[in-house]
Amino acid sequence: MEENVIIPYDWVAVKMNFWYNRMKENDPAGAEDAKKEVQKELKQMEENQDALLYYQLLEFRHNLMMSYMFPNSVRDLHTNYDNIIASMNNKKLNGLLEYYYYFFSGMYYFRQMEFTHSLRYYIQAEKCLKNLGADAILEQAEFYFKIAEAYYHMKQTHFSMFYADEACRLFKNQTNEEGKNIYGVQLVRCEFVKFGNLLDNYKYDKALKKAEKTYLSASKLNKEETNREYLIRAALFNLGLCYHKMEELEKSVTLLCKSLAITNPEDNNFMATALFLIAYTKGKQKDYTGARDYFNKSKHIAEKANNKLILAKLEMVEGLFIEDDLSKVREAFEFFNKNNILKTRKISVSQWVTSC
Repeated sequence: MEENVIIPYDWVAVKMNFWYNRMKENDPAGAEDAKKEVQKELKQMEENQDALLYYQLLEFRHNLMMSYMFPNSVRDLHTNYDNIIASMNNKKLNGLLEYYYYFFSGMYYFRQMEFTHSLRYYIQAEKCLKNLGADAILEQAEFYFKIAEAYYHMKQTHFSMFYADEACRLFKNQTNEEGKNIYGVQLVRCEFVKFGNLLDNYKYDKALKKAEKTYLSASKLNKEETNREYLIRAALFNLGLCYHKMEELEKSVTLLCKSLAITNPEDNNFMATALFLIAYTKGKQKDYTGARDYFNKSKHIAEKANNKLILAKLEMVEGLFIEDDLSKVREAFEFFNKNNILKTRKISVSQWVTSC
């Protein structure tokens, strides 16, 4: 395209929509390519304030995705978010732009483990979503999945299951011309949330069946699917976690190690979590040397990824099995309480540590 040609803003908006779809599918390579194309055409785009705001919001969403999948790729997400806030001040947002502002803000605070803040923004996003009408079915499905995740981490099981079911229902209704569902990845992710809620409610038999079914679903995904290995790895982790809850500890460690063997795509948060759970399991088995070894590996990666939740849980492992120091356990519970992720019912330390 000639450099002096002015590109209509709605043409660039179509490219930005494609970019956003790559993000929703957790496709970093596709998203990076789409972003570069948008940035190139943005320089020649006719002036339009809404299109520029849309670009800023999508760029922030892009950085959220990259910071999650590749923690070292985004240096200062906090400053990035502050810049978004500054850009949105004194600007009247409406429609999709208003929705994206609240939705992406909720995702940002979710990534910071500030679940109460996250939920406040999600609630505002839901109000905006209701005004978008029937054309926003996929936006609704993605939103329902994200808020189901938030409620799961806050241990609000009833709300989490409701939104996960709603997300599944909407994704299942999307088919191609051959009548095949085109959102297999999203359905697997929704089933992960359901699995977690079943586990939280001690329905281990149902959780195990859910985990086995989800593992098969992930394995049957097209081998060209970007997220296939990521989902298989997560499904193996869920199986290991479920067997841990059922006190079948050797099976648990075997499956967790099998999940860690899938190293691509790189995910420091996943590695830190799996290594932490093995450390805890080794402690329960009175293998304190093994517990310390996996504790050190997990702590190194969790610090690298700035995963505050796993670092807090590692404090509990350290206090229970490595140093015999219950003050570390109390410090971890203070973190849980501060971030509103403690369950309302009384449970044991063991149950809380393994609530991944």
